[in-house]
Amino acid sequence: LCFDFVVETNKTSHYKMATTAAARSTTTLWSKIKKTPIQNPLLFGIVLSTFKTSLSDLLVQTVIEKKEKIDWKRNAAFASFGCFYLGGVQYAIYVNGFQRLFPSAASFAAKSVREKLKDPKGIRNLFAQVFLDQAIHHPLMYFPAFYITKEVVMSDKPDIMKVLSEYRSNMSEDVWALWKV
Repeated sequence: LCFDFVVETNKTSHYKMATTAAARSTTTLWSKIKKTPIQNPLLFGIVLSTFKTSLSDLLVQTVIEKKEKIDWKRNAAFASFGCFYLGGVQYAIYVNGFQRLFPSAASFAAKSVREKLKDPKGIRNLFAQVFLDQAIHHPLMYFPAFYITKEVVMSDKPDIMKVLSEYRSNMSEDVWALWKV
């Protein structure tokens, strides 16, 4: 009887130690994951953009287009664009570039709506950021990069000049679609 008690106590102790260790490793893993966006925002942006862009295409293919077979080549084009352009290039544009062009943007963003309405310089900067993004960045960089990425990933013999010509003919339609959102 005494031996059984010791065995049960040891089993319970081992169980408690194992669950405590598992909880500690989960907590440690979760705390590392939570720190990633702060400690390595570029890596976080690349991983998140790749995942969300790929997942978005998968949802469109299966739910909206109701395809029975996934077009993985197309999905690779979206994932590549998410990784390199949305995760990398846009990080450089919005974080590094816009931060240099509009150094007071972060303090403006932190203000209440009432305070923002009393800050004409902040409002002008906000409109300037929107203008640069919508009238310069998207038409001249984002869309051409998307067309080129799609061509390079999906075509056996990519023709960059052909795809840029295709974009030129679609440009006004693409930009208007962007502005409707």
